[in-house]
Amino acid sequence: MKNGTLFLSFLLIFSSLVFFSCKKEKAGSGSKTSSYNDGSSHNVGSACMSCHNSGGSNQYWWTVAGTVFKPDSVSLNSNSTVYLFNGPNGTGSLILTLPADEKGNFYTSSSVSFGSGLYPEVKSASGEIRNMQSFITNGDCNFCHNKTHPIIVN
Repeated sequence: MKNGTLFLSFLLIFSSLVFFSCKKEKAGSGSKTSSYNDGSSHNVGSACMSCHNSGGSNQYWWTVAGTVFKPDSVSLNSNSTVYLFNGPNGTGSLILTLPADEKGNFYTSSSVSFGSGLYPEVKSASGEIRNMQSFITNGDCNFCHNKTHPIIVN
């Protein structure tokens, strides 16, 4: 009888430890930013924040996200860089720098203050720079710049 009680006690303690130590990541609890040469992103050209948003079920909720393409609108512009300035055409203060990964995707879950608007600038790995002439007040870049109206830089 003593061995049975000891075994049940051990089993109960062990089960409790396993149950409480195996936690799933909560949605929105992760912190992540894209990086050059990383190939782990997915859904190129899709509206990233339709899934990676506050209230969504993904671990990462993006504050800025999108995809950069080459001029043919099909080829991905790997390892380009996205800058957000508080003035047009790369003027004012640089607020954020985001590397695009090997699939052309860029993203961050870091907090970004858009204030009265930020102006995107995209620089390809070969050095070409393109500036968006209008300001943005959110970071859902692929909402407008989807596969039919992509972000393009040579």
